[in-house]
Amino acid sequence: MRNPGRCLLGVLPVGLRQPDSAQVQPFRRALTCVRSLLDFTMMSQYRSHIPQTIPYMEEYATQFHETKDIFLEFRISKRTQEKADELRKELHRQRAQIREREPPSQLRRIRDDDSEEENDQRMELIDSESNCNFVKMHLISHFRDHIYMFGNIPMYPTEYGELAHKEQIKDGWRRSNKIDAARQILSSYGRQHAIRIRILNLEFLQRARADLPTEVVEHLEKTRPTPTPPAHRRILKGRCDNIHDVVDFGRACDISPETICRELIQYSRLSLPPERRQPETPAILRALPVELLMQLEIPVLAFQESGVYDIHRARCTGARLFRDQTSRNDCVWIQAGGENMYGALTRHLTARLIALFKIRSGYMQQDTVYLLAGVQFLSLVDSG
Repeated sequence: MRNPGRCLLGVLPVGLRQPDSAQVQPFRRALTCVRSLLDFTMMSQYRSHIPQTIPYMEEYATQFHETKDIFLEFRISKRTQEKADELRKELHRQRAQIREREPPSQLRRIRDDDSEEENDQRMELIDSESNCNFVKMHLISHFRDHIYMFGNIPMYPTEYGELAHKEQIKDGWRRSNKIDAARQILSSYGRQHAIRIRILNLEFLQRARADLPTEVVEHLEKTRPTPTPPAHRRILKGRCDNIHDVVDFGRACDISPETICRELIQYSRLSLPPERRQPETPAILRALPVELLMQLEIPVLAFQESGVYDIHRARCTGARLFRDQTSRNDCVWIQAGGENMYGALTRHLTARLIALFKIRSGYMQQDTVYLLAGVQFLSLVDSG
């Protein structure tokens, strides 16, 4: 909810654009509901509160509860769905008998009226049978009292409990015989915990130079955790042909060579040590070998997993067409600050990729390859 929530409210109006006359009010109500929930979520993540922020949070929660019924049709149960299907069949049977007695000129009007009546009865059934009465929806009402009693909400996240659930329950379930699973899960985790405590005690005695048997020392060396393998590297793919130097690079991306040289000089001054800086002569920079690419594979650590990565692909075709349709230049986050920065985007800036490239510098007998990306920063509205 933290990261997707920042994008959801911008994406939802695009999906609900250009409604017809019957959709204006439902679409507006859906946007109000989502906006209220996201505003409440953002306010609840504040690390400190003042007397004015908590009433704001309560107001957003109240507005969300008043408009959440617009999504009730997506909370429909199987039993309610069966009732709706039976109701629809009964209405169709009754209408078939009525249509037999009506002239053909009136059938179109009758079908429109029947469709509207069917939709109204279905929504009445859903409103009477469905609800949003579940635990997480109820917890929202306790946030205000929680803040007054214990402080800010982020001090009590659920990530640690979810990680413990994976290690203590899910892993034990996979190792059980699925018959007497509960007892086996408790027994398995109890043994693991006891063994870890025993190993910690032995390691403490070993550091204290206690006299331990040789087989115990050998076992400690075998059970010592191995170093964490390095994270997967980001990989550039999709090499473009007929790109040899900065001039060809600028022509392919529709960027002037002067602009590219100016940005390379600025990058060299701000990011490279003095002994590795690029030459600042435009003629030399224009002749540097360049390789243009169209895809960056970014490994992202999977949720609640260790050593498992999901590959996110950022594509940048510049002025070229992507799959014979239009050019594709994805948006990315640019890290531009530290952990102590606050704000809606928290130390990140939004930008659009305009180029992914490798540039080789053989200046001063140093053959170095730089993997760089050209981005265009996007304008933020109301702090993101």
